[in-house]
Amino acid sequence: MATAWADTPDDALRWLHDQAARLADVLDADDDQADEQSQYTMPVATVFREWAEDTEFRAVQRAALVDGQPISANARGPDRICGSADVEVLYSLSARPILHPAPIRLYLLETP
Repeated sequence: MATAWADTPDDALRWLHDQAARLADVLDADDDQADEQSQYTMPVATVFREWAEDTEFRAVQRAALVDGQPISANARGPDRICGSADVEVLYSLSARPILHPAPIRLYLLETP
């Protein structure tokens, strides 16, 4: 799990998209579990890559952050990090606005 603070919605989305690419690369590095992935509609790496490349949805999520709403991208699949194909994992990338007493809004970012 990783967390970070961002000053703007654009910074938050940039960080989340970088984390999505990093996670997808790690998950793609081990193709030994193709059979376990076949039970899912789409591999986790594909879900996060497509999410990061969807510029129209990025604008929707940016608007949600500006409006004070949390956002996330989620996918489930077999545990490919530790190598246990018997465990299902929910991967989630999320951001939520944090209000401060001054008119400053920070964004808490989280990854698996």
